[in-house]
Amino acid sequence: MTGSEHRGGHVEQLRVERVDRDEAVVVSAHGEVDGTNAPVLHEGLTAAFAAAAARTVPVVVDLTDVPFFASSGMALLVEHHKLGDRRATPLRVVAPARSPLRALRAARLDQVLDLYPDLPAALAG
Repeated sequence: MTGSEHRGGHVEQLRVERVDRDEAVVVSAHGEVDGTNAPVLHEGLTAAFAAAAARTVPVVVDLTDVPFFASSGMALLVEHHKLGDRRATPLRVVAPARSPLRALRAARLDQVLDLYPDLPAALAG
């Protein structure tokens, strides 16, 4: 899945990939997440939650390759966190010490979401 927007003379792409692992369904985002391409992330998360619920494993969202994470992306994480609570499907967020982590902390979502510094830590839970 990809989405794009025109920014400053070039196109910024968001690519979302899903890998079904034994211990979790992993959704990896690559590129900036903002209001114009957040539907791509939404689609990826929705599909991941459907797959995870069928297997009773958590969903891990990896934001390692996301240089910019806008409030639209944060809203999606909160929405899917609540969905996970209702379905007993945990949401784990990989947010290394860069832009996504700063944004999540500024919005105080580090007190709501389960944040991990890297993918191995999130997979281990």
